[in-house]
Amino acid sequence: MDSKERDSKGRSGLSPLVTGILVVAVLGAGALGFMAYQRIAGSRPVPIGEILADLRSYDGTVVHVEGEVTSTMNLVVKWFEISDGTGSITVVTERGLPTVGTTVAVDGQVNELFNLGGISKTVLMEMPERQ
Repeated sequence: MDSKERDSKGRSGLSPLVTGILVVAVLGAGALGFMAYQRIAGSRPVPIGEILADLRSYDGTVVHVEGEVTSTMNLVVKWFEISDGTGSITVVTERGLPTVGTTVAVDGQVNELFNLGGISKTVLMEMPERQ
């Protein structure tokens, strides 16, 4: 088997570690009473770059962000990446996935999943729509 065949086999584009962490994050958010958070629709969007630059202040808080959808993934857990020009963040959702290229507004809880040796992952756990 040459290197080209080896590189093309078994690659999903997402490491099992990241997938596992996202699954744990979704389950953990539900267990902690994610539904108890109040929706903040109509508030001014927080720049994604500001959130990522000050995780100590934002981790665990509910924010409103807006940005363009740059990618989507539906693999056990549904998530999409949005960018607002100041940064990008992964949004984990229970709803249908938006189309790449559309602009979306998201209310959700900021969660720093891990920060290990300079590698970190922060996600926004989207809040369900109000009934």
